[in-house]
Amino acid sequence: MKSTRRLRGLLISGLVGSNLLALGLSGYSLYLSRQQFELRAQVLSQNVASALDQNLSSSIEKIDLALRTVADELERQLAAQGINEPAMNAFMHRQEERLPEVEAFRVANASGLVILGKGLNKSEHATWADRDYFLYHQSHTERTLQYRKPRVGRVAKRSIVNFSVRYNDPSGQFAGVISAPIAVDHFSQLLAQFDAGPHGTLVLRDADLGLVARFPAAPNQPYGQIGYNQVSQELRRLVESGATSTT
Repeated sequence: MKSTRRLRGLLISGLVGSNLLALGLSGYSLYLSRQQFELRAQVLSQNVASALDQNLSSSIEKIDLALRTVADELERQLAAQGINEPAMNAFMHRQEERLPEVEAFRVANASGLVILGKGLNKSEHATWADRDYFLYHQSHTERTLQYRKPRVGRVAKRSIVNFSVRYNDPSGQFAGVISAPIAVDHFSQLLAQFDAGPHGTLVLRDADLGLVARFPAAPNQPYGQIGYNQVSQELRRLVESGATSTT
């Protein structure tokens, strides 16, 4: 009897031990699997963010160069016999052909009145005099590229983000501003080119965390509206910390 009970105890102990071992191995396998999935998601997000950053940076550099080229031509014409509107519009049209993401190049004079560019109806007397980017260029002598948040363009009549530089008259004084608006739809289409997985979301925000574009779009949700800036406290803290990248 004692030997039978002892054998039964050993069998039960062995069975319990083998089950515990199986559970331990399963748990460890799940732990390793989770780590692999997290690492895969981390690498995927980093690769997509890096590719998107390079794409956007390259595009903005080209826009900056084109705006400076237009500014140089305006200043050359001003130093000669004044702005030749047909020639200047043709010149800007050639720049637009090289940068299809740009909705148009447009020009305002020193008072803010828009005087050149595709789609301009002069009878409407469109003005940028109250735009923050115009006021910035008016008060800053350096020719620095300025970016402004999405808004409805007064000439474009749709949601755009704007890049701009100033140009000067022959005496070096402020002569006006050149604008290169880009439709927000362009950024949505750009995000759609990247694969973030079946459950991934790509979001482009400005420095104040306002939404610029999102993929997949959510037009009927508050978080899918342009300018929406409600984000998690964790993300807000990371952005405010000055970190240039994180996962």
